Amino acid sequence: MFVAACESPLIILKAPAGFGKTVAALYGYYAYADRHRGTALAWLSLDAEDDRPGAFIAYLIAAVNHAVELSEVLLNQSETPAGNNMRALVGQLLFELDQVESELMIVLDDFHLIEDEHIHASLGYFVKHLPPHIKLVLTTRSEPPANIMSLRLQGLVAELDSQQLAFNLLETKAFFQEFANTDVPDEQANQLLDQIEGWAVGLQLIVLGMRNNPSLAALGENLSQKNLNIIDYFDSELFDGLPAEVKTFLLNTSVVKRFNLDVADALCPGINVHEILEYLKRHHLFVVQFNEPRDWYRYHHLMYEFLQHKLLVAHSDSLPELHLQASDVFLRLGYVVGAVDHAIRSGEREQIIRILKKHGNELIHKAHYDLVRRCLAELSEEEILEDANLVLVRCWVEAIFGDATLVHDFLGRARQLVEAAPVDQRDFLRAEMLTVNSQAAFTLQFFERASAYAREALTLYEADSIRRQSALLILANVLFEQGDIIGALEIYEESELLSRQESNYDAVLWSLNQQAVIWKSRGDFVRSAELSREVIDYAGEQGVRYGFNVVFAYINQAEIALEEYHLREAKQLIHRIQNLCETWDDYWQLHLQGWLLKCEMLKGKPTVARELATEHELILSQEYTADVLMPYSTEVQLQWWWQNGDLKKIKTWLKAKPEVSEYRSIRDFMLLRAEAYGLAATEDFGAARRKLKHAIQHAETKGFRVEVIRMALLKAAVTDIAGDHEQATRQVRRLLPSAASLGLVASWLFLRQWLMPILERLMRSEVFPPEVAKYADQLLTLNRQRNTADRPGGEQIPDALLAAGVSRKEWRVYKHILAGMSNEEIAGTMFIAVSTVKTHINNLYKKLGVRTRREAIERGESLIAE
Repeated sequence: MFVAACESPLIILKAPAGFGKTVAALYGYYAYADRHRGTALAWLSLDAEDDRPGAFIAYLIAAVNHAVELSEVLLNQSETPAGNNMRALVGQLLFELDQVESELMIVLDDFHLIEDEHIHASLGYFVKHLPPHIKLVLTTRSEPPANIMSLRLQGLVAELDSQQLAFNLLETKAFFQEFANTDVPDEQANQLLDQIEGWAVGLQLIVLGMRNNPSLAALGENLSQKNLNIIDYFDSELFDGLPAEVKTFLLNTSVVKRFNLDVADALCPGINVHEILEYLKRHHLFVVQFNEPRDWYRYHHLMYEFLQHKLLVAHSDSLPELHLQASDVFLRLGYVVGAVDHAIRSGEREQIIRILKKHGNELIHKAHYDLVRRCLAELSEEEILEDANLVLVRCWVEAIFGDATLVHDFLGRARQLVEAAPVDQRDFLRAEMLTVNSQAAFTLQFFERASAYAREALTLYEADSIRRQSALLILANVLFEQGDIIGALEIYEESELLSRQESNYDAVLWSLNQQAVIWKSRGDFVRSAELSREVIDYAGEQGVRYGFNVVFAYINQAEIALEEYHLREAKQLIHRIQNLCETWDDYWQLHLQGWLLKCEMLKGKPTVARELATEHELILSQEYTADVLMPYSTEVQLQWWWQNGDLKKIKTWLKAKPEVSEYRSIRDFMLLRAEAYGLAATEDFGAARRKLKHAIQHAETKGFRVEVIRMALLKAAVTDIAGDHEQATRQVRRLLPSAASLGLVASWLFLRQWLMPILERLMRSEVFPPEVAKYADQLLTLNRQRNTADRPGGEQIPDALLAAGVSRKEWRVYKHILAGMSNEEIAGTMFIAVSTVKTHINNLYKKLGVRTRREAIERGESLIAE
């Protein structure tokens, strides 16, 4: 069965735990190698820590190199993979595998532990381009990701599930003959199979249990999956019969999730761990070995659960010492997170203090806030106040994710630590305390105080100190909140570089995100999107891809896609964010409904938009600490109410909301627009126009180019509604060149019922520069074509081509061009004249900005990919 499956390049073994996927892959390889002499095996046992592109590709290449020789260049590149070059390394690996003469099978065991989208995408690419003499095998407990399973449609996948992996009668009899030297009658074998439903681990347990209980019927009944008590079974049928040293080894090493020889030696003093490991492997006692990057081991999860229970019930008095030993050895091996976790479990306060003193900053930089808080919870305030490093760790945690009001007084109580420090360390310590005080003040929105603390700290640090990054980052945050985005940008860039040197992951991600927002506000959408992608890539490499920073990066990309009218891409990004936030507070899902509402307001089914708006409006009645998101949701909800005439809700909101009086940040401008929608809906046009004029002046002085145009377009729409059509027309004429230079689309279409008639009149009566006229034509085309792509039987034009003004007939011609048809073939297919085809092609070339068929094909492939 397995050999037959190897007709496909990708073989997937998918079943719950205990069905023998790993064994099936190994023996499947042996069977395949019998028929294909010389087939090499590359085996990679995966762990949750391998779920990073850099680690994954490095281990994969190392595993392949054990089986077949790869070039030194590829090995060196994989040892220190750069930012986002996983696809490049996969391409180079494919090239070298194509040169290998022997057949090769690559097994990725426990692939369900890999969730990173970059890894999934690269592996899909890998499978599509595998040379015919290479086979890839995945063992997994869950359904593989969609982009890998989509390979089914291309005939590239063979699957074996629990039904195929379950033991049958002949296999069961052979199993007992080989491992128990016992002939089992057919009737009894069938009874066993019924009881355990072909479960491979069940058969293994029965064989092990036969040493103490020769009754197969009783053993099978005990293991019936309808009444499974695995702990009792292990205890009575397996554990009691083991040698004393083996028992000690099993119990002591089960205190950790995985171990190597160093860890085993530390946990089992006086025991020959080499011999015990060989005994476990020889007797198939549920130990699993990891060959990459070193020799690490873990227990099958059933054995692990049993041993954990046994430790807790019968050996609880030895647990603190075992955890302390584990903490010591992990610290010695450089696994700080594991060392901290076991230090907490040991309850040994001195160990916790030693680790926090030396590694506290490192843990905070890598966003292990919960772990640090667990450590601090074990210590008294008096213990913390005895050491400056502990004080700083405590204050950073409170300033960022705790109670920032506690920081100032706590630092005051620690002032004597500065005076007691050596003279050459006092300035540095003062700078550190000023910096954390600055962070607390910023968290509490005392921006002037935060700025003063940060600037004073920067005067105390050495000029080349990478610790300056924290003070710089806070100062940049203050400038950003005060609207000085140009000044903030330069400091964010400097802070990012220093944060990378210090491996402060959170600071790097935040700096990149803020830079992305600033470039977006200045109208450079390309640079902004690049920075957002860098956030996602960097987070993936560092194993922090599920945090707020990643979500904000996706939100930024979604906003850019929406503004450029790439609605399909925007929706895909929003759905990706929904998956990331699935286990978060419901607030996040409600907020994302607002983004989907924006998409439907631009182009979609009115019924869907109405349902989204009804659900989304609940967000305005909630209080939530992440108020950075509220302006987005407020603006879209007020815009919906305004355009749908829901005056009652608008008046209620206007009475309850605080008036926007300061215009410093993007969020202020969003709330101002929401207020202007409400004022326009209640026909207070004068107030709306005055507020917008005032906000536009502030935005212009601070460099918010996109916000200037968005507010000016709204002001033109309000002016037109108020009846001053000539003034509105002059405003639109003045805005058109600036908007064209930035490529704004959605900002016009949100106000289409007022702005598009003005734009049509202008295009009939005036002459604009070619690039401005082309931009205006595209806007008018999109306005005319709204909703048509969603008609029953209608043909979907890609968003990027729709934004370029491509008509439905031109799109049909274009598809035939991309398929390689000649003009004559296109004419015959569409039942039109060749001259008509040429006319459509000429129009296409103008709209796409290309001159030749080859350029049109290249341009089309890139646009459709968007």
